[in-house]
Amino acid sequence: MKKNCMGFLKKIKDTAEKGVEKGTDLGKKGVEKGAELGTKGYEGTKNAAKKGHDKAKSD
Repeated sequence: MKKNCMGFLKKIKDTAEKGVEKGTDLGKKGVEKGAELGTKGYEGTKNAAKKGHDKAKSD
């Protein structure tokens, strides 16, 4: 009986560790995607501001 309990606890521990690893990977991917989108948004805003500035100078 003691051996079965240890096996069960090991399964729970292994499952929990896999869940933590998967959550960590998803978190890293989320941060990378957020940084990528933030950079794209910044570049788009910068380009729009430059176009507006250039248009105002030419008018």
